[in-house]
Amino acid sequence: MISTNPEWDIRNIDLAKKPIYAFTISGQTPIYTTHDLTCENITGTLPGYRPWLKTPRGATQSVDILAGSSSIGELECEIIDQDGALRTLVGSTDLEGSTVTLAVGYPGIACSNFVVLHTYTLYKILPARNYTGWLFRARDNQLKLKRTVYQHPNNSYPLDESNPLILQGTPAEIFQALYFWALNRPVAELDRSILTALDAATEGLYNTVRPFWFQLTEAFEVKQFLESEIFKPAGLYPVIDNLGRLSLRSFRPPAAGPNPVFTFSADNMVMLPEIDRMPILNEIVFKLDDYGDGPQTQLVYIEATSLSTYGRAGQHVIQSKGLRTVLGAQAWCEELANRLFRRFAGTPAALRGGAPVLRIEAFLLTLPVWLGDYVYLSHPLMPDILTGAKGLTNRLFEVIDREPDFAAGRMRYRLLDTGLTGLQAAHNWAPSGRDFVIEQSEIY
Repeated sequence: MISTNPEWDIRNIDLAKKPIYAFTISGQTPIYTTHDLTCENITGTLPGYRPWLKTPRGATQSVDILAGSSSIGELECEIIDQDGALRTLVGSTDLEGSTVTLAVGYPGIACSNFVVLHTYTLYKILPARNYTGWLFRARDNQLKLKRTVYQHPNNSYPLDESNPLILQGTPAEIFQALYFWALNRPVAELDRSILTALDAATEGLYNTVRPFWFQLTEAFEVKQFLESEIFKPAGLYPVIDNLGRLSLRSFRPPAAGPNPVFTFSADNMVMLPEIDRMPILNEIVFKLDDYGDGPQTQLVYIEATSLSTYGRAGQHVIQSKGLRTVLGAQAWCEELANRLFRRFAGTPAALRGGAPVLRIEAFLLTLPVWLGDYVYLSHPLMPDILTGAKGLTNRLFEVIDREPDFAAGRMRYRLLDTGLTGLQAAHNWAPSGRDFVIEQSEIY
Protein backbone atom coordinates (compact mmCIF):
# COMPACT_ATOMS: atom_id res chain seq x y z
CA MET A 1 0.00 0.00 0.00
CA ILE A 2 1.40 3.39 -0.93
CA SER A 3 2.22 5.96 1.75
CA THR A 4 -0.31 8.74 2.24
CA ASN A 5 -0.84 11.39 4.93
CA PRO A 6 -3.68 12.18 7.38
CA GLU A 7 -4.91 15.32 5.57
CA TRP A 8 -5.09 13.45 2.27
CA ASP A 9 -6.73 10.40 3.89
CA ILE A 10 -9.58 12.49 5.32
CA ARG A 11 -10.45 13.85 1.88
CA ASN A 12 -9.93 10.52 0.13
CA ILE A 13 -12.55 8.61 2.15
CA ASP A 14 -15.29 11.06 1.16
CA LEU A 15 -17.50 9.51 -1.51
CA ALA A 16 -18.17 12.94 -3.03
CA LYS A 17 -14.78 14.45 -3.80
CA LYS A 18 -12.89 16.24 -6.53
CA PRO A 19 -9.50 14.71 -7.29
CA ILE A 20 -6.88 17.15 -8.56
CA TYR A 21 -4.12 15.58 -10.65
CA ALA A 22 -0.69 17.11 -11.15
CA PHE A 23 1.82 16.06 -13.82
CA THR A 24 5.46 17.00 -13.42
CA ILE A 25 8.41 16.61 -15.82
CA SER A 26 11.76 16.62 -14.04
CA GLY A 27 13.79 19.76 -14.66
CA GLN A 28 10.84 21.59 -16.23
CA THR A 29 8.41 24.21 -15.03
CA PRO A 30 5.53 24.73 -14.87
CA ILE A 31 3.72 21.61 -13.66
CA TYR A 32 0.40 20.74 -15.29
CA THR A 33 -2.80 20.25 -13.29
CA THR A 34 -6.42 19.31 -13.94
CA HIS A 35 -7.73 22.24 -11.85
CA ASP A 36 -6.70 25.72 -10.89
CA LEU A 37 -4.85 25.22 -7.59
CA THR A 38 -5.61 28.70 -6.30
CA CYS A 39 -9.32 28.40 -7.01
CA GLU A 40 -9.39 25.01 -5.27
CA ASN A 41 -7.86 26.52 -2.09
CA ILE A 42 -4.66 24.48 -2.24
CA THR A 43 -2.53 25.87 0.55
CA GLY A 44 1.21 26.27 1.07
CA THR A 45 3.76 27.50 -1.44
CA LEU A 46 2.33 26.74 -4.86
CA PRO A 47 4.66 25.87 -7.74
CA GLY A 48 4.29 27.46 -11.13
CA TYR A 49 1.43 25.58 -12.78
CA ARG A 50 -0.87 25.52 -15.78
CA PRO A 51 -4.35 23.95 -15.38
CA TRP A 52 -4.19 22.34 -18.84
CA LEU A 53 -4.01 18.64 -17.92
CA LYS A 54 -6.87 16.38 -18.94
CA THR A 55 -7.84 13.74 -16.39
CA PRO A 56 -5.45 10.84 -17.07
CA ARG A 57 -6.54 7.24 -17.19
CA GLY A 58 -3.74 5.95 -14.98
CA ALA A 59 -1.21 3.18 -15.46
CA THR A 60 -2.15 -0.50 -15.33
CA GLN A 61 0.14 -3.20 -14.02
CA SER A 62 -0.47 -6.93 -13.68
CA VAL A 63 1.60 -9.90 -12.56
CA ASP A 64 1.86 -13.54 -13.57
CA ILE A 65 2.79 -15.26 -10.32
CA LEU A 66 3.64 -18.61 -11.92
CA ALA A 67 5.87 -17.02 -14.59
CA GLY A 68 7.56 -14.63 -12.16
CA SER A 69 6.81 -11.67 -14.41
CA SER A 70 4.90 -8.41 -14.41
CA SER A 71 3.81 -6.10 -17.19
CA ILE A 72 5.53 -2.80 -17.88
CA GLY A 73 3.10 -0.07 -16.85
CA GLU A 74 2.38 2.76 -19.29
CA LEU A 75 1.04 6.18 -18.35
CA GLU A 76 -0.42 8.62 -20.88
CA CYS A 77 -1.17 12.23 -19.99
CA GLU A 78 -2.76 14.66 -22.42
CA ILE A 79 -2.01 18.34 -21.94
CA ILE A 80 -3.87 21.07 -23.82
CA ASP A 81 -1.50 23.44 -25.64
CA GLN A 82 -3.39 26.63 -24.87
CA ASP A 83 -0.85 29.19 -26.12
CA GLY A 84 1.72 27.18 -28.06
CA ALA A 85 4.07 26.97 -25.09
CA LEU A 86 4.07 23.16 -25.14
CA ARG A 87 4.82 23.09 -28.87
CA THR A 88 7.81 25.29 -28.22
CA LEU A 89 8.96 23.17 -25.27
CA VAL A 90 8.65 19.90 -27.17
CA GLY A 91 10.40 21.32 -30.21
CA SER A 92 13.31 22.87 -28.34
CA THR A 93 14.01 20.44 -25.47
CA ASP A 94 15.04 16.79 -25.23
CA LEU A 95 12.34 15.54 -22.88
CA GLU A 96 12.47 11.83 -23.66
CA GLY A 97 14.22 10.00 -20.84
CA SER A 98 13.05 12.51 -18.22
CA THR A 99 11.41 11.30 -15.03
CA VAL A 100 7.73 12.22 -14.79
CA THR A 101 5.40 11.98 -11.82
CA LEU A 102 1.63 11.96 -11.49
CA ALA A 103 0.29 13.07 -8.11
CA VAL A 104 -3.21 13.56 -6.73
CA GLY A 105 -4.68 15.87 -4.11
CA TYR A 106 -8.02 17.31 -3.08
CA PRO A 107 -9.40 20.85 -2.65
CA GLY A 108 -8.30 22.57 0.54
CA ILE A 109 -5.25 20.44 1.33
CA ALA A 110 -1.63 21.58 1.38
CA CYS A 111 0.29 21.34 -1.86
CA SER A 112 2.95 19.32 -0.06
CA ASN A 113 0.34 16.69 0.89
CA PHE A 114 -0.42 15.64 -2.65
CA VAL A 115 0.27 11.89 -2.97
CA VAL A 116 2.47 10.55 -5.76
CA LEU A 117 0.73 7.84 -7.79
CA HIS A 118 3.28 7.05 -10.49
CA THR A 119 6.94 7.83 -11.15
CA TYR A 120 7.81 6.80 -14.69
CA THR A 121 10.26 7.53 -17.50
CA LEU A 122 9.08 9.59 -20.47
CA TYR A 123 9.66 7.73 -23.73
CA LYS A 124 7.36 9.27 -26.36
CA ILE A 125 5.66 12.63 -27.05
CA LEU A 126 3.04 12.97 -29.77
CA PRO A 127 0.56 15.63 -30.93
CA ALA A 128 -2.97 14.93 -29.73
CA ARG A 129 -5.87 14.50 -32.10
CA ASN A 130 -6.67 17.72 -33.98
CA TYR A 131 -3.32 19.09 -32.73
CA THR A 132 -4.97 20.77 -29.76
CA GLY A 133 -2.48 19.38 -27.27
CA TRP A 134 0.26 16.84 -26.64
CA LEU A 135 0.33 13.25 -25.44
CA PHE A 136 3.11 12.41 -22.98
CA ARG A 137 3.69 8.66 -22.70
CA ALA A 138 5.85 7.20 -19.97
CA ARG A 139 6.77 3.69 -18.82
CA ASP A 140 7.87 2.28 -15.50
CA ASN A 141 11.45 1.47 -14.55
CA GLN A 142 11.19 -2.12 -15.70
CA LEU A 143 11.97 -0.59 -19.07
CA LYS A 144 15.56 -0.23 -17.83
CA LEU A 145 15.69 -4.02 -17.41
CA LYS A 146 15.03 -4.48 -21.13
CA ARG A 147 18.67 -3.74 -21.90
CA THR A 148 20.87 -6.47 -23.32
CA VAL A 149 24.23 -7.06 -21.63
CA TYR A 150 26.95 -7.81 -24.18
CA GLN A 151 30.09 -6.98 -22.19
CA HIS A 152 31.51 -8.03 -18.85
CA PRO A 153 30.97 -5.15 -16.38
CA ASN A 154 34.51 -5.54 -15.01
CA ASN A 155 36.54 -5.30 -18.19
CA SER A 156 34.11 -4.21 -20.94
CA TYR A 157 35.14 -7.13 -23.15
CA PRO A 158 32.41 -9.22 -24.80
CA LEU A 159 31.02 -12.14 -22.84
CA ASP A 160 32.37 -15.47 -24.07
CA GLU A 161 33.84 -18.74 -22.81
CA SER A 162 37.10 -17.05 -21.85
CA ASN A 163 35.40 -14.01 -20.28
CA PRO A 164 32.29 -15.26 -18.42
CA LEU A 165 30.09 -13.29 -16.03
CA ILE A 166 29.80 -15.25 -12.77
CA LEU A 167 26.70 -14.69 -10.61
CA GLN A 168 26.01 -16.46 -7.33
CA GLY A 169 23.82 -15.75 -4.31
CA THR A 170 20.23 -15.32 -3.27
CA PRO A 171 17.66 -14.12 -5.84
CA ALA A 172 17.68 -10.62 -4.32
CA GLU A 173 21.50 -10.50 -4.36
CA ILE A 174 21.70 -11.54 -8.02
CA PHE A 175 18.97 -9.04 -8.92
CA GLN A 176 20.88 -6.21 -7.26
CA ALA A 177 24.21 -7.30 -8.76
CA LEU A 178 22.78 -7.09 -12.25
CA TYR A 179 20.98 -3.81 -11.64
CA PHE A 180 23.89 -1.97 -10.01
CA TRP A 181 26.83 -3.70 -11.65
CA ALA A 182 25.79 -4.85 -15.13
CA LEU A 183 23.28 -2.04 -15.83
CA ASN A 184 25.09 0.62 -13.77
CA ARG A 185 21.83 1.98 -12.35
CA PRO A 186 21.59 4.05 -9.14
CA VAL A 187 20.72 2.55 -5.75
CA ALA A 188 17.72 4.87 -5.39
CA GLU A 189 15.86 3.00 -8.14
CA LEU A 190 15.48 -0.15 -6.01
CA ASP A 191 13.46 -0.62 -2.82
CA ARG A 192 16.34 -2.14 -0.91
CA SER A 193 14.41 -2.43 2.36
CA ILE A 194 12.12 -5.05 0.78
CA LEU A 195 15.02 -6.86 -0.85
CA THR A 196 16.89 -6.97 2.47
CA ALA A 197 13.78 -8.28 4.24
CA LEU A 198 13.53 -11.17 1.76
CA ASP A 199 17.02 -12.28 2.76
CA ALA A 200 16.55 -11.76 6.50
CA ALA A 201 17.44 -14.74 8.69
CA THR A 202 14.10 -14.45 10.48
CA GLU A 203 12.30 -15.16 7.22
CA GLY A 204 14.05 -18.47 6.54
CA LEU A 205 13.02 -17.91 2.97
CA TYR A 206 15.94 -17.37 0.63
CA ASN A 207 19.06 -17.21 2.79
CA THR A 208 19.15 -20.79 4.08
CA VAL A 209 19.83 -22.30 0.66
CA ARG A 210 21.68 -20.43 -2.09
CA PRO A 211 21.32 -22.79 -5.06
CA PHE A 212 22.01 -20.35 -7.92
CA TRP A 213 25.37 -20.22 -9.71
CA PHE A 214 25.53 -18.79 -13.21
CA GLN A 215 28.38 -18.66 -15.69
CA LEU A 216 27.12 -16.41 -18.48
CA THR A 217 29.11 -16.58 -21.71
CA GLU A 218 26.80 -14.85 -24.18
CA ALA A 219 24.70 -11.71 -24.40
CA PHE A 220 21.38 -11.72 -22.47
CA GLU A 221 18.44 -9.42 -21.88
CA VAL A 222 18.29 -8.65 -18.16
CA LYS A 223 14.49 -8.65 -17.72
CA GLN A 224 14.01 -11.95 -19.53
CA PHE A 225 16.94 -13.53 -17.67
CA LEU A 226 15.68 -12.45 -14.25
CA GLU A 227 12.11 -13.60 -14.85
CA SER A 228 12.88 -16.99 -16.38
CA GLU A 229 16.11 -17.92 -14.57
CA ILE A 230 15.61 -16.33 -11.11
CA PHE A 231 12.10 -15.13 -10.31
CA LYS A 232 10.11 -18.07 -11.68
CA PRO A 233 12.33 -20.69 -9.95
CA ALA A 234 12.21 -18.66 -6.71
CA GLY A 235 8.48 -17.91 -6.49
CA LEU A 236 9.07 -14.15 -6.87
CA TYR A 237 7.67 -11.42 -9.08
CA PRO A 238 8.73 -7.78 -9.65
CA VAL A 239 6.63 -4.79 -8.59
CA ILE A 240 7.03 -1.05 -9.24
CA ASP A 241 6.04 1.17 -6.33
CA ASN A 242 4.53 4.64 -6.72
CA LEU A 243 7.97 6.26 -6.36
CA GLY A 244 9.24 4.31 -9.35
CA ARG A 245 11.38 1.89 -7.35
CA LEU A 246 11.72 -1.72 -8.40
CA SER A 247 10.91 -4.27 -5.74
CA LEU A 248 10.19 -7.99 -5.39
CA ARG A 249 7.31 -9.90 -3.83
CA SER A 250 7.13 -13.56 -2.89
CA PHE A 251 3.98 -15.62 -3.19
CA ARG A 252 4.84 -16.94 0.26
CA PRO A 253 3.88 -14.45 2.99
CA PRO A 254 6.34 -12.97 5.51
CA ALA A 255 7.22 -15.11 8.53
CA ALA A 256 5.10 -12.88 10.76
CA GLY A 257 2.10 -13.68 8.58
CA PRO A 258 0.30 -11.68 5.88
CA ASN A 259 -0.61 -8.12 6.77
CA PRO A 260 -3.86 -7.14 4.99
CA VAL A 261 -3.82 -3.42 4.17
CA PHE A 262 -7.47 -2.97 3.18
CA THR A 263 -10.89 -4.64 3.30
CA PHE A 264 -12.96 -4.63 0.12
CA SER A 265 -16.67 -4.77 0.89
CA ALA A 266 -20.08 -4.07 -0.62
CA ASP A 267 -19.71 -0.50 0.66
CA ASN A 268 -16.66 0.33 -1.43
CA MET A 269 -17.24 -1.87 -4.49
CA VAL A 270 -19.49 -0.70 -7.33
CA MET A 271 -20.38 -4.11 -8.77
CA LEU A 272 -20.58 -7.74 -7.71
CA PRO A 273 -17.20 -9.49 -7.96
CA GLU A 274 -16.71 -11.60 -11.08
CA ILE A 275 -15.39 -15.05 -10.13
CA ASP A 276 -12.96 -17.19 -12.08
CA ARG A 277 -10.61 -19.99 -11.03
CA MET A 278 -6.96 -20.74 -11.67
CA PRO A 279 -6.11 -24.01 -13.43
CA ILE A 280 -5.25 -26.88 -11.08
CA LEU A 281 -1.53 -27.59 -10.99
CA ASN A 282 -0.44 -30.97 -9.65
CA GLU A 283 2.77 -31.83 -11.49
CA ILE A 284 5.93 -29.73 -11.32
CA VAL A 285 9.07 -30.48 -13.31
CA PHE A 286 12.40 -28.86 -12.42
CA LYS A 287 15.27 -29.02 -14.91
CA LEU A 288 18.65 -28.10 -13.45
CA ASP A 289 22.40 -28.74 -13.43
CA ASP A 290 23.03 -27.15 -16.82
CA TYR A 291 26.79 -26.90 -17.36
CA GLY A 292 26.59 -25.77 -20.97
CA ASP A 293 25.20 -28.88 -22.63
CA GLY A 294 21.62 -28.76 -21.35
CA PRO A 295 20.06 -29.73 -18.00
CA GLN A 296 21.47 -32.94 -16.57
CA THR A 297 18.97 -33.45 -13.74
CA GLN A 298 15.21 -33.52 -13.77
CA LEU A 299 13.08 -33.48 -10.61
CA VAL A 300 9.41 -34.33 -10.96
CA TYR A 301 7.02 -33.52 -8.11
CA ILE A 302 3.49 -34.92 -8.20
CA GLU A 303 0.85 -33.96 -5.65
CA ALA A 304 -0.66 -37.36 -4.85
CA THR A 305 -3.99 -36.23 -3.40
CA SER A 306 -4.64 -33.84 -6.27
CA LEU A 307 -3.68 -36.47 -8.80
CA SER A 308 -6.10 -39.02 -7.35
CA THR A 309 -8.87 -36.41 -7.10
CA TYR A 310 -8.57 -34.59 -10.42
CA GLY A 311 -6.31 -36.79 -12.53
CA ARG A 312 -3.30 -35.22 -14.20
CA ALA A 313 -4.64 -31.68 -14.36
CA GLY A 314 -1.70 -29.41 -15.09
CA GLN A 315 2.07 -29.48 -15.43
CA HIS A 316 4.39 -26.61 -14.56
CA VAL A 317 7.96 -26.69 -15.90
CA ILE A 318 10.73 -24.68 -14.23
CA GLN A 319 14.16 -24.61 -15.84
CA SER A 320 17.12 -22.53 -14.75
CA LYS A 321 20.70 -22.71 -15.95
CA GLY A 322 21.86 -21.57 -12.51
CA LEU A 323 20.19 -24.14 -10.24
CA ARG A 324 22.86 -26.50 -8.90
CA THR A 325 22.30 -29.72 -6.96
CA VAL A 326 25.67 -29.32 -5.26
CA LEU A 327 24.46 -25.98 -3.83
CA GLY A 328 21.26 -27.42 -2.35
CA ALA A 329 18.92 -27.08 -5.32
CA GLN A 330 16.97 -30.25 -4.48
CA ALA A 331 15.87 -28.92 -1.09
CA TRP A 332 15.06 -25.60 -2.75
CA CYS A 333 12.95 -27.26 -5.45
CA GLU A 334 11.12 -29.39 -2.89
CA GLU A 335 10.19 -26.36 -0.82
CA LEU A 336 9.04 -24.39 -3.87
CA ALA A 337 7.00 -27.35 -5.14
CA ASN A 338 5.32 -27.63 -1.74
CA ARG A 339 4.43 -23.94 -1.79
CA LEU A 340 3.06 -24.18 -5.33
CA PHE A 341 0.97 -27.26 -4.48
CA ARG A 342 -0.34 -25.63 -1.30
CA ARG A 343 -1.76 -22.84 -3.42
CA PHE A 344 -2.53 -24.32 -6.82
CA ALA A 345 -3.07 -28.08 -6.49
CA GLY A 346 -6.66 -27.66 -5.31
CA THR A 347 -6.36 -30.08 -2.38
CA PRO A 348 -6.30 -28.06 0.88
CA ALA A 349 -9.67 -27.95 2.60
CA ALA A 350 -9.47 -24.16 2.61
CA LEU A 351 -8.74 -24.00 -1.13
CA ARG A 352 -10.63 -26.84 -2.76
CA GLY A 353 -10.23 -26.87 -6.56
CA GLY A 354 -8.63 -24.15 -8.62
CA ALA A 355 -7.73 -21.02 -6.64
CA PRO A 356 -10.46 -18.36 -7.01
CA VAL A 357 -9.61 -15.19 -8.92
CA LEU A 358 -11.91 -12.20 -8.50
CA ARG A 359 -12.28 -9.22 -10.79
CA ILE A 360 -13.68 -6.29 -8.84
CA GLU A 361 -14.43 -2.62 -9.49
CA ALA A 362 -14.23 -0.24 -6.56
CA PHE A 363 -14.48 3.43 -5.71
CA LEU A 364 -11.49 5.73 -6.05
CA LEU A 365 -10.97 5.71 -2.27
CA THR A 366 -9.25 2.31 -2.73
CA LEU A 367 -6.54 4.04 -4.74
CA PRO A 368 -3.69 3.42 -2.21
CA VAL A 369 -4.06 -0.37 -2.61
CA TRP A 370 -1.08 -1.58 -4.62
CA LEU A 371 0.06 -4.58 -6.61
CA GLY A 372 1.29 -7.39 -4.36
CA ASP A 373 -0.73 -6.22 -1.33
CA TYR A 374 -2.67 -8.63 0.85
CA VAL A 375 -6.30 -7.54 1.25
CA TYR A 376 -9.47 -8.87 2.85
CA LEU A 377 -12.71 -9.21 0.91
CA SER A 378 -16.18 -9.45 2.45
CA HIS A 379 -19.49 -9.48 0.61
CA PRO A 380 -22.85 -10.75 1.94
CA LEU A 381 -24.19 -11.79 -1.51
CA MET A 382 -21.14 -13.44 -2.96
CA PRO A 383 -21.27 -17.26 -3.05
CA ASP A 384 -18.35 -18.96 -1.34
CA ILE A 385 -17.43 -21.48 -4.01
CA LEU A 386 -15.11 -23.27 -1.58
CA THR A 387 -17.81 -24.05 1.01
CA GLY A 388 -21.15 -23.58 -0.77
CA ALA A 389 -22.20 -20.93 1.74
CA LYS A 390 -23.71 -17.57 0.84
CA GLY A 391 -21.53 -14.63 1.75
CA LEU A 392 -17.81 -14.17 2.20
CA THR A 393 -16.18 -12.70 5.31
CA ASN A 394 -12.55 -11.57 5.55
CA ARG A 395 -11.24 -13.92 2.88
CA LEU A 396 -7.55 -13.18 2.26
CA PHE A 397 -6.51 -12.29 -1.30
CA GLU A 398 -3.40 -11.03 -3.08
CA VAL A 399 -3.65 -8.13 -5.55
CA ILE A 400 -2.35 -9.32 -8.93
CA ASP A 401 -3.77 -6.66 -11.25
CA ARG A 402 -4.41 -2.96 -10.74
CA GLU A 403 -6.17 -0.78 -13.32
CA PRO A 404 -7.07 2.82 -12.47
CA ASP A 405 -9.78 4.71 -14.34
CA PHE A 406 -9.40 8.20 -12.94
CA ALA A 407 -11.82 9.75 -15.44
CA ALA A 408 -14.62 7.48 -14.21
CA GLY A 409 -13.53 7.65 -10.57
CA ARG A 410 -13.07 3.88 -10.44
CA MET A 411 -10.37 1.34 -9.64
CA ARG A 412 -10.32 -2.19 -11.05
CA TYR A 413 -8.42 -5.05 -9.47
CA ARG A 414 -7.86 -8.76 -9.88
CA LEU A 415 -7.49 -10.60 -6.60
CA LEU A 416 -6.04 -14.09 -6.22
CA ASP A 417 -7.10 -16.23 -3.27
CA THR A 418 -4.06 -16.99 -1.13
CA GLY A 419 -5.39 -20.09 0.61
CA LEU A 420 -4.07 -18.44 3.78
CA THR A 421 -7.32 -17.40 5.42
CA GLY A 422 -6.94 -18.53 9.01
CA LEU A 423 -3.25 -19.38 8.55
CA GLN A 424 -1.38 -16.37 9.88
CA ALA A 425 2.30 -17.31 9.71
CA ALA A 426 4.58 -18.45 6.95
CA HIS A 427 5.71 -21.55 8.79
CA ASN A 428 2.09 -22.74 8.70
CA TRP A 429 2.16 -22.54 4.93
CA ALA A 430 3.17 -26.16 4.43
CA PRO A 431 0.82 -28.86 5.72
CA SER A 432 2.15 -31.35 8.23
CA GLY A 433 3.73 -34.08 6.16
CA ARG A 434 4.35 -33.72 2.44
CA ASP A 435 1.66 -35.47 0.49
CA PHE A 436 3.37 -35.54 -2.87
CA VAL A 437 5.57 -37.95 -4.77
CA ILE A 438 9.13 -36.99 -5.74
CA GLU A 439 10.79 -38.56 -8.73
CA GLN A 440 14.34 -37.81 -9.87
CA SER A 441 15.82 -38.70 -13.21
CA GLU A 442 18.89 -37.95 -15.27
CA ILE A 443 18.44 -36.46 -18.73
CA TYR A 444 20.52 -38.01 -21.49
